[in-house]
Amino acid sequence: MKRPIHIKSISDFLQGDKEPIRRKINCVEFDAEGIRKHLFSPVFFNATICILVLSGTAQANINHQSHSVSANTTFVLSASHLLFFENCSPDFRCLCLFVSKEFMKEMDSTDMIYRRIRYGVRLYNAPILVMAPEDISLLSTRISAIDRAIVNTAHRHYKDVILNTLFAFYLDLSDVIDRKSEWYDDPSLTRHESIIKALIELLIENYRKEHKVDFYASQLNISAHYLTLIVKRITGQSVCDFIFEMLYSDARNLLTYSKLSIQEITATLCFSDQSSFGKFFKRRAGVSPADYRKNKGMD
Repeated sequence: MKRPIHIKSISDFLQGDKEPIRRKINCVEFDAEGIRKHLFSPVFFNATICILVLSGTAQANINHQSHSVSANTTFVLSASHLLFFENCSPDFRCLCLFVSKEFMKEMDSTDMIYRRIRYGVRLYNAPILVMAPEDISLLSTRISAIDRAIVNTAHRHYKDVILNTLFAFYLDLSDVIDRKSEWYDDPSLTRHESIIKALIELLIENYRKEHKVDFYASQLNISAHYLTLIVKRITGQSVCDFIFEMLYSDARNLLTYSKLSIQEITATLCFSDQSSFGKFFKRRAGVSPADYRKNKGMD
């Protein structure tokens, strides 16, 4: 039986953080217990994520391929990578940098750097790098600088400081990748992998306003039936499961962190009316949107 797949946003990893920008860019360190809590089930991230393994060992499953990872391993994952961990050693620790697409869009000047380090298909197929200890140390320092910039909300050039520290991280990461000659091999995706990758990217862009499989199939120039078969065969879940998972994740975050009314959230997520949104949310949460918000202290 296949494990259920989840789609998570950066907000799902917040732990009492008050800086609103952490819902768009955040730095998190996980130990073995944190990995078991958050990343033992398959996850698509609604963000780009860079993971630096600092100590210990684990099995990392990326797009259904298992990799043995240890200290000085780095993952560079896009929103279309499926990730989960197994068999983490007790001393396993990793440092994660999450950057949402929304943040990238706000920071137009980072776009060139972001696109460069992704390396298109190459990065999708080979997202794991084994680095020299000094490279891991440098990138860890860069991530710590980003975290300090996020905390320093009183700075008059707050976003610019975060942008510049992010720039430095991406430049250093790009430098490491450029020095890894094996990255110039160009393995090709299978057709089904290409379709899943394209589907997830379409979902990230359109899930709020497009809730039907037919839209995504038409964008991919295939039939809805064929798309459904591919997704079910590879992931064990339906296209609708992914759409609804993203809507539910977004709804939870909006109810918890935003001041939008439930009617405004209904409109933001493009439900036909508040009753339809309420029924959708209650089927998944077990409570109404209003009760969920109340329980989260957002009366």
